[in-house]
Amino acid sequence: MTIKRIIIISMFAALIAVSTFMNVPVPPVSFTLQTLMIVLTGLLLTPLDAFLAVLVYLTAGAFGMPIFTTGGGFQSFVAPTGGFLLSFLVVAPGISLFKSKSKNILQDGIVLMIFGFLIVYLFGIAIFMYATSLDFIYTIGVFIPYYIWDIAKLIFAYVVYYYMPQAIIDKHLKGI
Repeated sequence: MTIKRIIIISMFAALIAVSTFMNVPVPPVSFTLQTLMIVLTGLLLTPLDAFLAVLVYLTAGAFGMPIFTTGGGFQSFVAPTGGFLLSFLVVAPGISLFKSKSKNILQDGIVLMIFGFLIVYLFGIAIFMYATSLDFIYTIGVFIPYYIWDIAKLIFAYVVYYYMPQAIIDKHLKGI
């Protein structure tokens, strides 16, 4: 592994951590920019590097760095937002692996909806229900405002990726 690659992986892990602090703290779950950075990580890095960036972020938080919306520590993974955190290990590399090679909006839109929305909420709602003892239908309703917010973040992330010159992505982020 090259120094450049280590720096890029660490930089994305740090960007994910910083995106947590850009939030609107409302119950039951804060509105954050975390999923925006997770999606960008998947769009811009290779599957392995995207996975490693998320793993570095989650490991730092698990060992007590207060970089999650709930602070830090292993207990964060069974807190109401723990499922969202765990989903990121699948979401970022999944997006990277299945996105089109030619920035095909239709294919990429489907990939983003599956990984950046469905998988995030499958994991998130499962742990949320476990942590809060709420039923499935009620929990689905609780998250309605978040669905709109997350779809907006998916669109924004894709616009950034779509208009980023491929040469920059290849040379600086993938040519490692």
